[in-house]
Amino acid sequence: MNEDEAYEYVKSTLKKEMITPYHRDELDIINSIGSCINCGLCINHCPVVASVGINKFSGPRSIAVELSRSPPEYWSTADKVYLCTGCGTCREVCPKNVNIPEIVNAIRSRILDHRPDLVPKGLMLVKETITKYSLAFEPWEDKLEKEESRDMRRERLGLRFVPDRVKENAEVLFYPGCQAEERAQEVREAAKVILDYFDVDFTLLDEFSCCSLPSHLMGDATTARDLAKRLKKKVKKLGVKKVVTTCAGCTSNLADLADRDNWGVPTYHLLEFLAEVIGFDRFAKAMQGSNSSEQVHVSVHDPCHLIRHTSRQVMDHALTILSLMPGVRVTASEAHDSCCGGGGMVSYHSGDVADAVVAENISALKKTGADRLVTPCPLCTAQIENNLFKSGSTIEVDDLTVFIAQRLPDKE
Repeated sequence: MNEDEAYEYVKSTLKKEMITPYHRDELDIINSIGSCINCGLCINHCPVVASVGINKFSGPRSIAVELSRSPPEYWSTADKVYLCTGCGTCREVCPKNVNIPEIVNAIRSRILDHRPDLVPKGLMLVKETITKYSLAFEPWEDKLEKEESRDMRRERLGLRFVPDRVKENAEVLFYPGCQAEERAQEVREAAKVILDYFDVDFTLLDEFSCCSLPSHLMGDATTARDLAKRLKKKVKKLGVKKVVTTCAGCTSNLADLADRDNWGVPTYHLLEFLAEVIGFDRFAKAMQGSNSSEQVHVSVHDPCHLIRHTSRQVMDHALTILSLMPGVRVTASEAHDSCCGGGGMVSYHSGDVADAVVAENISALKKTGADRLVTPCPLCTAQIENNLFKSGSTIEVDDLTVFIAQRLPDKE
């Protein structure tokens, strides 16, 4: 019996006692609870507490420390734990670096294991979709309709057509993420335009599957590990040297998985790839031939999964890239790095909470006088755009990948 088999045997025995043992990679996370000094900084900086009040959401410390010390009774946190957006602000300000977002995910997984009746129905519907399709969104039934929708969006945005490529031993696997694969197809198409323009040898997956982050965030640890194992196998079979994605969540999750499961293949957000592999000099030279004469005033939103779960340097790269684009003027929002409210799967079951969190972004954005908001995350784009529309604002929202691709000159 190998280690995994032994784990499953012990797990089945303990399940009768409503206890799920921790995986080895969870132990350091759970043990970090003991470092909490109850300073309260996490509560003072939590965007959910600030938006809906401590009576509705008792805060990171309460969930991850005070209410989670008795594993057999994790479900006592169920009315609070699903309101965490997983933004990581709590971990960022914690003087002891308590990994509260991952503690929250561990609690959610135990609730799903033993008290699935307490899991929000919206999350169970997503779970069903992932189980059936290996995607976070139900795929298009008619592939022709999907292609027609893709082409309509691409033509409306002025993006040239770059055919899909599937090949082994390419330099880069372009991994768009579930949202860009099925919903925001313009992001997927824009990324191909950028990679093709800079002559990047890239491939796509022959059959796309989720990176496992949604399953991980809802507490479906079994499905998350299965999806991660399946994706690693695909990446290894392709023989690529790098993975490039346009999704903030996929970027942080794939980087974590590559480290945890020894992929041996680094993950880049497209912005990182442009900065560190293509290089600013080459990008600036390309922009000198840009066909766009549009003068545009933009503000920028920083996705939590980039600045807190990956590296703040990614958004430094974003600002540098924008500075190299003719006609683009940037004004920073006071809430540029505040959570959009869409993370942690909260928007799937508690839209009122997600909308309350994003309200700070909307208010600060309107003060900038910008015509447009750009952000390198399809989830942030959708969440902020939806709330701007409901508020009656005329500010447009673009995924930064699309914004860049639209301004590249024609390829010679």
